[in-house]
Amino acid sequence: MYHTNKTIKQVEDSLSSLIKKYRIQEKITVDEIKKWIWNASGHAMEAVNQYHKKCFQLFPEPKDIDEMNDIMQVFTDAWNFFPHKELAGKAPNDLFQEAIKKSPKSQAKSRKMPKIIVGGREMEWDEYERMLREMEKAQKPFKKWIESDALPKYKKYLEQMVENKRAREEHYNVADIFFERALHIGFVTFEEIRPDFIQQEFPHWWPTHVMYSNLEPYQVRESLKKFFTFAELVYGINMNRYGF
Repeated sequence: MYHTNKTIKQVEDSLSSLIKKYRIQEKITVDEIKKWIWNASGHAMEAVNQYHKKCFQLFPEPKDIDEMNDIMQVFTDAWNFFPHKELAGKAPNDLFQEAIKKSPKSQAKSRKMPKIIVGGREMEWDEYERMLREMEKAQKPFKKWIESDALPKYKKYLEQMVENKRAREEHYNVADIFFERALHIGFVTFEEIRPDFIQQEFPHWWPTHVMYSNLEPYQVRESLKKFFTFAELVYGINMNRYGF
């Protein structure tokens, strides 16, 4: 959650406390994190994902989702409250507050949801929401197959074929996130997944979006190849069709 009523001092104190709690003072300081944020550049989403990835790599893997969310909240606040060179020395929260002051409440209430571009086509927000609902309905059989059949069987396959526990978990994680991403993109069947999504889009998306991983694109592809070997064996899916 994005909190706008904090002070920079509170954000600095939270960051300092987090660093001390995990005893990583020798790895990083508050000032160094400020420099990361100041020098962040490029597309906003890519920049913030790269920043979060660098931050998370300072810590041992969280024991649960709550711990992960607590860590992310502290670093997200730092990103939003510390100044950015790309924003002319301002912080995202500064720009947010300026926008609030310039936009009267009466105008805010009457303002329509913006139009969005999907697949090169402009659509109204209501139309976009209807499209999402229809997509989720169409994806239900695919999602059920992933969760109830494909991933459980793949997990057992890895237990038999891969001795190293950490390697097994890594391969399973790649497959799990692969399907999450495929559903997010909008594929409704396994057969519909494009070879270029498998070979290029997903592996190159991985390094900047998966926080707890140092895998390079070629390693992601190699891990996917293991899943597709399993899929060919168990489901008769032709690996060659997907570029393997």
